[in-house]
Amino acid sequence: MSTPYWLQDSSAPTPRLSGTIEADVVVIGGGLCGTSAAYHLAQAGIDVALVEARTLSESASGRNAGFLLQGTAERYNRAVELMGRERARRIHQWSIENHVRMAEAIAQEGIDCAYQKRGSLQLAGSAQEEQELVESAELLVEDGFEATLLTASELPSSLQHAGFTMGVHLPADGELHPARFVRGIGQAATQLGARLFEDSRVTALDAGSTGEVRVQTEQGEVKAAMAILATNARAGELIPYFADKVDPVRGQMLTTAPCDPMFTCPIYANHGYDYWRQDEHNRVVLGGWRNLDPEGEVGHDETVRDDIQAKMVEFLAEMGVTAPVTHRWAGIMGFSRDGLPMVGPVPGSPAALAGVGFTGHGFGFAFLAGRALAAQVLEGEHRFCEDFDPRRFA
Repeated sequence: MSTPYWLQDSSAPTPRLSGTIEADVVVIGGGLCGTSAAYHLAQAGIDVALVEARTLSESASGRNAGFLLQGTAERYNRAVELMGRERARRIHQWSIENHVRMAEAIAQEGIDCAYQKRGSLQLAGSAQEEQELVESAELLVEDGFEATLLTASELPSSLQHAGFTMGVHLPADGELHPARFVRGIGQAATQLGARLFEDSRVTALDAGSTGEVRVQTEQGEVKAAMAILATNARAGELIPYFADKVDPVRGQMLTTAPCDPMFTCPIYANHGYDYWRQDEHNRVVLGGWRNLDPEGEVGHDETVRDDIQAKMVEFLAEMGVTAPVTHRWAGIMGFSRDGLPMVGPVPGSPAALAGVGFTGHGFGFAFLAGRALAAQVLEGEHRFCEDFDPRRFA
């Protein structure tokens, strides 16, 4: 019951790291960002080794709802207020490009991950949220993005019964089976020559000198010229700089048995705290409700909370979903101090780059982040890293 729905199917195992190996670049973390970095480096002919503490996608990348959403954790009007119009527009465009690059990789590598591009729906349940959605939609359209306002009568009856009063449809968004995508990218990376090692938790990272990196695991060691840290919520365990800049935040998830088709795309509500969709088998995948106990839902323990899960089931009933719950699980996200990813050079560690702190929107940025980190290794720069430079907190 506590096994994530997306991780119930086993994948072909990769070996455990043992002994000492050498590589040009070592990637730490086998989630979306790490596998993307290894994939893009291998495409360029770089000798890359990836080490993962568990199995590919077993952490946050395989414990989410499988949304491909545009934008940051903030609604667009709030993002404009916080970052300024031009920077908010540019960062929003990065998330659109992230989706495009993922779709290209799915087609190029033939990854079977139930990818669909049906858009997403943001819902309002209060007058305040209505105003936020209207303002965001107007700003998005003015800045060249697609957004369509929907009245209550245009929403599915199940959403009207649950009290939602209007919505905004964003047609550029999508959905997929997150673990299959990450594992597919990992497999494509190995076919290009990357070496992947699972069940190889890193115990020490020395990246203090340019051109000299040592990564220690329980049974092995990697020597490399550069390291890419892609452990998201656990970044501070290996590089102290991130210890007070990336916080571990837990999210609750559940999946029901197949039921009648009710929802045609991924849905976000309650300022993004609640989210759900139906997958290709018409199972409802529901997550969130972290706002019920924001202090209690912090930490690295993937605990399934009975009290929060009960509220989630109540919400299903409000929408008329009567199918039984088949899977319950939790995942740990890495929230950055300002809500934006941290991608690029690490202060105090000249031989290290990082892609961490995706703040619950890893599938909106992390694939492109991995590509940008590969470009940083190869060319010394990428414009994506300029917007998300970890040194902004130094």
